[in-house]
Amino acid sequence: MTRFRLLLIALVLSLLLHLMLLGSDLLPALSLQPEETPKLEKIDIKMQAMQLDTPAPLKPSHAGVQLRPSAAKMPPKPVEKPAPKRRKKTQASQAAEETAEASAPAQETLVAQASSEPVAELPPAEHPARHQAASEPASQPARAAQSDTSPTAGFIHPDTAMRKFPVAARIRYQGFWGQAMVGFGDLEWLQGDGRYQLDISVNPFIGPKLRYLSQGQIDSHGLRPDTLQAFRGGQLKDSARFDYDAGLLRYGDSAGKQLALKNGAQDAFSLAFQLALKGGDLGRAPIQITTAKKVYEYPMAPAGAFDYDTGDGKMRVIVFRAEGDGDVTEFWLAPDFANLPVRILRADKDKRIELKAIRIEVNGKRQWELPPQPTIRNKNAH
Repeated sequence: MTRFRLLLIALVLSLLLHLMLLGSDLLPALSLQPEETPKLEKIDIKMQAMQLDTPAPLKPSHAGVQLRPSAAKMPPKPVEKPAPKRRKKTQASQAAEETAEASAPAQETLVAQASSEPVAELPPAEHPARHQAASEPASQPARAAQSDTSPTAGFIHPDTAMRKFPVAARIRYQGFWGQAMVGFGDLEWLQGDGRYQLDISVNPFIGPKLRYLSQGQIDSHGLRPDTLQAFRGGQLKDSARFDYDAGLLRYGDSAGKQLALKNGAQDAFSLAFQLALKGGDLGRAPIQITTAKKVYEYPMAPAGAFDYDTGDGKMRVIVFRAEGDGDVTEFWLAPDFANLPVRILRADKDKRIELKAIRIEVNGKRQWELPPQPTIRNKNAH
């Protein structure tokens, strides 16, 4: 069999697979297309800087980055009160009381730990909200308000207000190349003990998997990246290292290029969480930003507000846009959802890539998910 026939068979099988997916309920909201140029409105809501629970001081910058668990803190041992004297007490009742005292549960502590390998996956972080949720009835993810008379009708809100910056967050995206949906993307955020890790993966239907791993330090002043690694098909392609001691930003293949490191420098992905943590207030001065392959300098300023239609209701978002040398970067941050990026855009003269959120999890709890949409096979599916 000739190579041409093998290639033809592979293309036919790929086409059949995509047709099967389109005819199933596996791809939600395929009919939703990214808008070309949304008309932004005047900003009428104020993004709030988020509270950060990371009391540990920043550690010295180094290339081998890992999140270290905080030392376990045990609750103080309660002072035992003398039991009232009773006239009669059987041995069985006395043993039961001693057993009950000995079985008091120890308080769980938050532990977030990455492996020593920079490309290893992290286990999901624990959070007090999980323990609270365990004793409460299970709540459904956020849905748009249905009352036509309410001023928030048709808008999506979480069950409870989010004022603290997430210890852990996961966002699932649909990926678009131009107007075509080409796959899915996942963002995983984890922070603790003064460290953070941000892991972004893009899984196209056809082509190699892309992955970006940003690690660094975090405190009340914001994110201070140490490294950014870019992978293609599982192979490291480019990397950036923020060498604070030498005052250099090393980037490119094997981090072979270098520039003077500017104060407040960020990588292309930590920037979104820096905006989220600081409530969008990064000033008007240009920010040094690296993609691991290139380095840019431009200000990241709020461009306007927008009622972002998710297909399951709307989210009020603040759009931050940076433009320079023909490149455009946008982060659409949702104040109701801890300022997390629900839409990300990267565009230049040759391409336009967008990520649109379809699921948001914060501290282990699903806050919102786009329900299944009508498909070719079942137009009434929900």
